[in-house]
Amino acid sequence: MYICRERSISHHFVLKDNENDRFETVLRCEQKPFDQRKSTFHTMNITFADLSYSVRTSVFTKERKQLLSNVCGDFRSGELTAIMGPSGAGKSTLMDILAGITTLNVTGSIQVNGIERDVATFRRSSAYIMQDDNLQVLLSVQEAMDIAADLKLDISTHDKQRVINGILKELGLDVARQTLTKCLSGGQRKRLSIALELISNPPIMFLDEPTSGLDSVTSHQCFELMKSLARQGRTIVCTVHQPSAMIFEMIDHLYVIAQGHCVYAGSPANVVIYLKGLGLRCPTYHNPADYLLEVTSGEHGDHLTQLANTSANGKRHEWRKYSVMSIDHKYGSTISNAIGSWRQISTLMRCNATKLSRDKILTYARLSISFFVALLTGTACYGQGKDAANVLYNIGLLSFTEQFLMFLSMNNSLIFFSLELPTLRREYFNRWYTLHSYFLANRLADLPIELIAITSYSVVIYFLSGQPHDSTRLGMFLLSLVLVCLVSQAIGLLIGACFTVRTAAILGPIAVVPAMLLSGFFVQPQDVQRPLKWLFDLSFCKYARDGLIYAMYGLDRPRMACSETEYCHFSSPKVVLKAFDATHVNYWFSMSVMCGFYVVLNAMAYFALRLRLKIQFQ
Repeated sequence: MYICRERSISHHFVLKDNENDRFETVLRCEQKPFDQRKSTFHTMNITFADLSYSVRTSVFTKERKQLLSNVCGDFRSGELTAIMGPSGAGKSTLMDILAGITTLNVTGSIQVNGIERDVATFRRSSAYIMQDDNLQVLLSVQEAMDIAADLKLDISTHDKQRVINGILKELGLDVARQTLTKCLSGGQRKRLSIALELISNPPIMFLDEPTSGLDSVTSHQCFELMKSLARQGRTIVCTVHQPSAMIFEMIDHLYVIAQGHCVYAGSPANVVIYLKGLGLRCPTYHNPADYLLEVTSGEHGDHLTQLANTSANGKRHEWRKYSVMSIDHKYGSTISNAIGSWRQISTLMRCNATKLSRDKILTYARLSISFFVALLTGTACYGQGKDAANVLYNIGLLSFTEQFLMFLSMNNSLIFFSLELPTLRREYFNRWYTLHSYFLANRLADLPIELIAITSYSVVIYFLSGQPHDSTRLGMFLLSLVLVCLVSQAIGLLIGACFTVRTAAILGPIAVVPAMLLSGFFVQPQDVQRPLKWLFDLSFCKYARDGLIYAMYGLDRPRMACSETEYCHFSSPKVVLKAFDATHVNYWFSMSVMCGFYVVLNAMAYFALRLRLKIQFQ
């Protein structure tokens, strides 16, 4: 454990093997050029110089805030590098830039093994593990690993299991194979996050605050794991806020940043002598990491300029120890994502089907609510569909049915992307799959549940309310409701892809109110001024209404029986069609228009999601 004692600067040391508690003589890792055409395992050394980054302080001003100012550094393979500093110093900003998440408004150079970095190629050879795990909580450890392997590896099933078994045993997750992710401890979740990325065996890994939310013992185990990964020849870069003395000792290369400047770059063992040279004496038996944070936070006076100048903003290497070590390729070669889109879609559909089967609130409640409301509404409106005296009530039932299913479908999808975005952000950035594969897989996986819910509601309400016992009419009735639900679902996806959960929940119902108003149930086209009639053509609810009314009262339906003894104005179905401006309805044209709405809205949702991810990765 490090305590504040003076140490001489050393330029060579041998790593201690924590597993067998012995020292071994090893050779320096050979630096190989960064081959941008291959993805085989190779060492990757990152060098950056004069790296600066600024953001606008407000959308209404051109004033910019400088988050990084000409920082330099050298992160090498075989080393566990920790970026440390007080809150708001720029730790995560620097790592996001190095990982390729942030690319806009960045100046300076970033090189990999002496060659200017190509961001797209670099992302395929690296992995980024975010502070929040964002795992698939309804999958077991084994299922999560199987899905990741199927998406990342184009090898035989036997070889995939061999890779998975080796990783789980190495990371101590073998005993938790059948445990659902939501039931794992914090340390196990962090190890699973690392295990999922190790499947493709990336030569460089970034970890944002890997010990956040973990106790001291679990944090130490997490750093032991990262140290082990570095000993295998990887470049491991993490951010850490306030490491304990034990964790501080495990770091190979410490990069300290404060107010956007590098104030120290070197070995943790040399921090005390570095600070002493500047007249800053760490108290005896004090954790150097704590004292360093106190200094960079200004508790001992303003020394930031002096620290930044002494380290030359990260250019000087006098305080660095050069590690020499062996490389142990335990997991074989890096295999980039080589599977096609259809295999990605089928794998993601399998994953989503498993999650839906275990999500009792989203799936079972959704089905039971549809059936219960249909039973309640059908009982209240029992037999009114065959009585000419109850035509207006029956039209009201059709209106309620359309609106209930519309809101049910929209609400189910409204917050989908907002909830899925953290997981999607992690998996998509780490190149698990393409965005269009993800989008299609989610739409196809949810479709059976949606169809079952709509069908159960429609069939129950249709027969209890006494609609004509005609399979053609029932099919047309069902198709109209299916399409209005799918269009509503697409609207929910579009809004959810554009806004946060809170904003989407507010905007969703408001967005469909105009479509409901112009559906023809409340205000009919002949009742408005001619210049405004075209607005009805923009309402998908209007085409759904046309389909429902035509299915019930079109197709030359015979005169209906009337329970009133004197007079029934709507005994003739043609009178009903005329009263609701549906005499010249072309059913299949209306359904085609709704299909067009569905395709266009889904395309808009896809591109909105793509734009949102692009903005987050710039």
